[in-house]
Amino acid sequence: MKHYLCYFAATLMIIGVMAEPAKLTLESALLSAVRDAQFGRVLDFGPGNEQHPVRPAAPVAHTPNVDVAVIQLDADGRMVACADVLLSRDYPEGQLVLLGKNTGASLVRFRRWDIERWDGGSFSADGKQLSHKGWTNNPPLTAADDIVPGRASAPYQFMAPYPASLFKLMVAFHVMRMVDAGKINLDTEYTYRTDLTNAEPRRLRNWLEPMITVSDNHSTYALLKFFHDRDEIEPLNKEFRDLGLGTLQINHTRPADGYGWQPGQIHMTAFDTARLLWIIDGGPGELWRGANGQPVTAKLLSDSSREFLKKLLGDQGFNEALTTANFPGAPNVQPGIPSRVASRWINPFNGFVNVDNLNYGVDIRATNAHAEVSFAHKTGLTFNYGSDAGIVTSLPGQPFRHYIVAFFGNLGYRYTDEVFAARTNYPAFDDVSPISYTQRIPSLGKAIDDVIKKLTAPVP
Repeated sequence: MKHYLCYFAATLMIIGVMAEPAKLTLESALLSAVRDAQFGRVLDFGPGNEQHPVRPAAPVAHTPNVDVAVIQLDADGRMVACADVLLSRDYPEGQLVLLGKNTGASLVRFRRWDIERWDGGSFSADGKQLSHKGWTNNPPLTAADDIVPGRASAPYQFMAPYPASLFKLMVAFHVMRMVDAGKINLDTEYTYRTDLTNAEPRRLRNWLEPMITVSDNHSTYALLKFFHDRDEIEPLNKEFRDLGLGTLQINHTRPADGYGWQPGQIHMTAFDTARLLWIIDGGPGELWRGANGQPVTAKLLSDSSREFLKKLLGDQGFNEALTTANFPGAPNVQPGIPSRVASRWINPFNGFVNVDNLNYGVDIRATNAHAEVSFAHKTGLTFNYGSDAGIVTSLPGQPFRHYIVAFFGNLGYRYTDEVFAARTNYPAFDDVSPISYTQRIPSLGKAIDDVIKKLTAPVP
């Protein structure tokens, strides 16, 4: 049992041994928080329906696939506790995963996302079913569906949702690893060229900044092409495998232009993402051991590279998933992690947050002045998928917490809450205060933050 970092409370819950009243643990609390979020009650505008007008939303056919992990840290960045919970139609009440010190969530056989398996087949743009496909059969799942090979005997199975734009975190990390290896520097100029006439030169720092802060796809295409030009795609994937983060993968993007991002080809899972963020956050000594037994430490990044990455993540513009700091108190918006918004996004005259031509429509100046934490994070959002992951650190004078949280789900703007059931346009496309995620996600963020506060509160 010493193999596991976060096993004790989970084991007691599984075998039902509770000789005395249960003590609050991160594992039990995260499982309860995921259950309380009731993701199985979200509404679904329907598959194959990204065009206007939309159909009225109906109850989701199956429990969504959600993967959420938390690493609780002390003030110096040492791990105090960790937990990972899966939710799906296979685990509608949530499944707490035993986590290995060096092997992570290796007890899970992670499967490639297949939207047709989730929807039960393929659909036309107007929602007409064109074909049928089973969840695990018709055709049956095979080893070719595995994200990481060699887990056929794993006790749990989970189809990992596409990470959407959160995968840009992997791109940024590898750029900084190239910087620290002396291959490039942030002022290296790269010209993104996809044909003989269009050429766009920028310094690498100027490709990275919009990719993270406003999730700019054009910048991501450029950096992926930069990787292809320098034969860095396989080194990126190999390094994650060597670090024991084998579910972090970027596969089959196009060398000619960096396009070709597809579900089932780009992968991330919650606990591996949380551990990647732990490297970025930093911490003393050995964090864990990699696939070849080598110590994994925060020294993978130089201090300057760590500072640069954390600054980019801290300047994230889209605070609307695990946190809703961009529009606190807006109609139908639930509070999430009580984080601070970077001043660059706040209009100094009316206090509204404006990001990439999106107006969140709420004067946040008073709320922002009383924010409790910083949240250095990256979000992801498409029609079918929603994600958010980052590093939470208490601000001066606020109750202490220091933790990493990662959320992945097939809960993009196709899914909504009861209040929007009759809408004929997606709430994500509203001109003011667009609501892009089910508000069960920020509610989960707040519940996690409340738990960490309780776990770190001084004993009276």
